[in-house]
Amino acid sequence: MNRFVCFVLFLFFTGVFLAVGVCSVEALPLVEDSWSSKASMSQARSGLGVVAVEGKIYAIGGTTSGLFPDKLVGTNEVYDPVTDTWTTLAAMPTPRSHFAIAAYQNKIYCIGGYVGVTKDRWGFYSYITSDVVEVYDTTTNTWTKGLARPPYTLTNRQALVVNGQIFVPMGFHNLCMFDPLTGVWADQGLMPVTPQSSRSVASSRPVAFVMDNKIVFTGEFVSRDFPEWSDLYIYGSPEPMVLVYDPVFCVWSREVVGPMIFCSGVGLMTSGVFAPQRVYFLGQAPGSTFREVLTNQAYDFADNSWLLGEAMPHLRFDFGAVIVDDVLYVIGGYVSSEVAGSSSVVSVAFNEMYVPFGYRSVPVVELVSPVSQVYNGSSIELEFVVDRPCSLLYYCVDGGDLVTVEGNATLSDLSSGVYSVVVFAEDMFGNVGVSETVVFTVVSEPDFILSTPVLAVLCVVPVLVVTALLLFLRRRRSIRSLQTG
Repeated sequence: MNRFVCFVLFLFFTGVFLAVGVCSVEALPLVEDSWSSKASMSQARSGLGVVAVEGKIYAIGGTTSGLFPDKLVGTNEVYDPVTDTWTTLAAMPTPRSHFAIAAYQNKIYCIGGYVGVTKDRWGFYSYITSDVVEVYDTTTNTWTKGLARPPYTLTNRQALVVNGQIFVPMGFHNLCMFDPLTGVWADQGLMPVTPQSSRSVASSRPVAFVMDNKIVFTGEFVSRDFPEWSDLYIYGSPEPMVLVYDPVFCVWSREVVGPMIFCSGVGLMTSGVFAPQRVYFLGQAPGSTFREVLTNQAYDFADNSWLLGEAMPHLRFDFGAVIVDDVLYVIGGYVSSEVAGSSSVVSVAFNEMYVPFGYRSVPVVELVSPVSQVYNGSSIELEFVVDRPCSLLYYCVDGGDLVTVEGNATLSDLSSGVYSVVVFAEDMFGNVGVSETVVFTVVSEPDFILSTPVLAVLCVVPVLVVTALLLFLRRRRSIRSLQTG
């Protein structure tokens, strides 16, 4: 009896544990303009490269010493937003930090960066830069070395992909292009103005992003080399600008309106699919009052307006940032002593997710077939369209069991009657979209193969009966004639 009671208690507590476990990992609906903490990297790093490939986020390289690139690593980790987990991959051959990074066709290109630091006899530090290019293949977990080196060394630069070409600002104000297919670098010439960061290490770097297959630069620039671009007519004085480069015609233009902002961070552009198209500036930026610091600002090109988003939970520098399905992720970096609780800056492994303004948290499911009409036959095509990649698709007929599918399917073995069907789509964050409920009627056609024997019997039997009856009557008639004869 005691064993039976213990077994029952074991099953009870096991069920409670599993129920609590399932509830604890259940995805919560995403709330616009909000931050949440996700699983941290296995190694704290700053000055790392972060890029997204097929919905997964890769964090490569960096330094573990915070501000100075003296403890460099080639660590390569990948983050899966669906499972909220990190996996360690093959390390980058050349440990480095502050390099340019870009992804194209399942390959990640790591260009330039810091590879060390030296200290002279007077105690001054000098950074050692590199022009090495290494490529990581996400499908084979392997690295390729020995690619063509760029015409200039570069650090703290952004790489942007437009029409299959990788563009990287280099030198003082050169723009260079790398063709991943041919492995050839091409100098696109000088920018019309010089980024202020090229003249002072303490200056904020211009922020660049891609919009409508054009590269947009915003920040502080010096117009000394092109006086006609200057509003101040004081050559050498920095001024905020928005520059646009058209890679097709190799033409620069200056916008009179736009996100004229400079910050120590990055700019990420939402696509307009899951959230309205805006560019988000993450990182330290000046506010409207003296010493005010803003860390999350969004610019809307549609009406030339700004939105002030929820501040980053941890103000940090030299972090990596990327956008996946219009959700923003800020990874790594270093924090100040106030945040770290120590007397020096330290690298962190934070991974924080931001849901932008107007994010559509529920997938939109449009049911194409069936429609509200009468169908002849026992099989009906189930066709639907979803507005985003989803991790789970399923449908329900007449409020019955949920049936999981990979995509469009067929409703089979339907007898004559009236039916209702609805389709569900669940995205990687657990948000479930529901289609409209469609009511349709089925008139099943008889099965020709099964009905043929029945028809044969119905046709042959009467003939046999009539024939037998005629023979019987004829024989009877013959017998009577013999009896009377």
